[in-house]
Amino acid sequence: MTLKLTLISIAMSCALMACTNAEPPRASTSENTEIALSDVPQSVSEVVMAARSDFKMSEVVKKVRDGRVYYDVEGELPGGEEIEFDVLMTEQGPQIVEIQRDIAFEAVPQKAREITEKANKDNLEIVRVIESIQTDNSIIYEVFVADHPGDPRFEVHVQGGKAKLLAARWEH
Repeated sequence: MTLKLTLISIAMSCALMACTNAEPPRASTSENTEIALSDVPQSVSEVVMAARSDFKMSEVVKKVRDGRVYYDVEGELPGGEEIEFDVLMTEQGPQIVEIQRDIAFEAVPQKAREITEKANKDNLEIVRVIESIQTDNSIIYEVFVADHPGDPRFEVHVQGGKAKLLAARWEH
């Protein structure tokens, strides 16, 4: 009897999953460790402070993703704006690969909003947007939806006035 109920439950779950148009969230393969400010490598602090000497560091998370080591350095600027530097450890030393901040969906450029809205076929509730400025001055908009807070559901790359929905997760 238990086996029969289990098989029926599995079949019903599969049927329900097949009925949804929503794409599964893009999973992250990162390992995150919060570290004390006193344990942040000096080279990481130096590269961040060279970029913004008025930055006040408040939290650092070490991430290992796909064999790469990052330090996500969060803090504030003098006006209270919260930003995050994503620092990649390379053979040449630490390099800032992104500067991120949270913004409202309404603040996303119109072309990127339109692409996101078109991709959001199930009208999922957008709960967070991260604007990630890249080293080539392009911008990635990471769009998060309700019930999937860990990974962006949509990512839109904007450069030179053109916007493109990314099919795969952005490298950084």
